Amino acid sequence: MRKYLMMATLLASFGAAGMAFADDDCRVPEADWQPREAVQALAEKQGWTLRKIGTDDGCYEVKGQDAQGREVKAKLDPATLATVKVKYGDGDCRVPMADWQPREAVQAMAETQGWTVRRIKTDDGCYEVKGRDAQGRRIEVKLDPATLALVEMEYEDDDDDDRDRGANPAPAGTKQAPANGLFTPGSKPVVE
Repeated sequence: MRKYLMMATLLASFGAAGMAFADDDCRVPEADWQPREAVQALAEKQGWTLRKIGTDDGCYEVKGQDAQGREVKAKLDPATLATVKVKYGDGDCRVPMADWQPREAVQAMAETQGWTVRRIKTDDGCYEVKGRDAQGRRIEVKLDPATLALVEMEYEDDDDDDRDRGANPAPAGTKQAPANGLFTPGSKPVVE
């Protein structure tokens, strides 16, 4: 029995160490980091008023409010300042289902952003879209089901390719997303 407990403890500690490594979102040498002033300038360009610029998981982490007064928390690649993850409010949606946009509207909005949708589902009362952005990066996006405003967006690097964040142009025939990967929160989708 003691042998099994030791083995379980050992496996648990390796698992925790592996998870801690997997959580490192940005792997950039400090010499390649943009200065905090550049982070502040990017935030101002987005209409964010920052309370804090810090670091988390090897990324810049910013906290503040957007132009609409919503809380915003974002992780940024320290070298390129490309968005790794952004969250508005608490990340949950509280909308009666009678007020939800149809899934077709979510698909249309995603297409206007240049996203290739793999799956649309619901999570925490929000629409959740999984797929790829215009640069080919894997994305997971939460949208308010009534307004289709951005609630949360996370970019995931593919471990098996060597694409840099934001370095690849959009595939032919797609719309180019903004350079920082964000679209204007609260904007209505444009259906063509």
